[in-house]
Amino acid sequence: MLTPAEFPVTVTRRRAWFRSTVHLVVVAALVCLAAANVAVRASWQEMEDGVLWDETTGALTAKEIAEGSPAAEKGLRRGDVLAAINGREVTDVQDVLDALHNAGKGEALTYTILRLDSSTMVHVPLDRVPAGSRSQYFVLAAVGIFSLLVGAGVRLRRPDNQATLHFFWLTVAFFGVLSLSFTARLDPLDWVFYWGDVIAMLFLPPVFLHFALMFPERPDSWARSDAGRAMLPLLYLPALLLGAARVAVIL
Repeated sequence: MLTPAEFPVTVTRRRAWFRSTVHLVVVAALVCLAAANVAVRASWQEMEDGVLWDETTGALTAKEIAEGSPAAEKGLRRGDVLAAINGREVTDVQDVLDALHNAGKGEALTYTILRLDSSTMVHVPLDRVPAGSRSQYFVLAAVGIFSLLVGAGVRLRRPDNQATLHFFWLTVAFFGVLSLSFTARLDPLDWVFYWGDVIAMLFLPPVFLHFALMFPERPDSWARSDAGRAMLPLLYLPALLLGAARVAVIL
């Protein structure tokens, strides 16, 4: 049975334990997400056939063919109509992208091409889409994870200090920018990487500015006045507007 004097102490300890647990769960989830992102980047590479397919004419037509690409070497020409890939009918560009994303390294796809009322089968090997350095991404991802762990450690050591909460979310934003990377696989997990990176990029500047205005603590700081506290939320308005615009464009 708690005495009246012990009750406030117990409540404070429980709140501190709850906050610490929440932060640990957030950090664990983010580290797992980064590990999944690293695994995808290490094992998957986007492939291409070198053709710009156009569906505006009602048929999937080769609008442009890159010189020296696998499709050009196999004799595909502008105006060719793509009817099927590996025997499966294709009706739009998304069908082609799905086939390319599901193809493995060194794999060739069989295109059914319609040309001058005739049909021909063309085996098109795929090339890797040029991408940034994987090793550079792995280093940046490691830096992002390290910054997240530093922020979590500081927060757990001083859970009652408001400055450590700001610092923790600042490191979360750094983590998102450095460790989350869209791979163009376009599956649900890849969209999580994409939106995580977008949100981090949008909110890192206002979070950093907010932190810089509030800490270190200065008694005469404008940001700590009533007017300053009322205007601080406006720092996040551009990020919210840009984020809403990005969602509107994609949807």
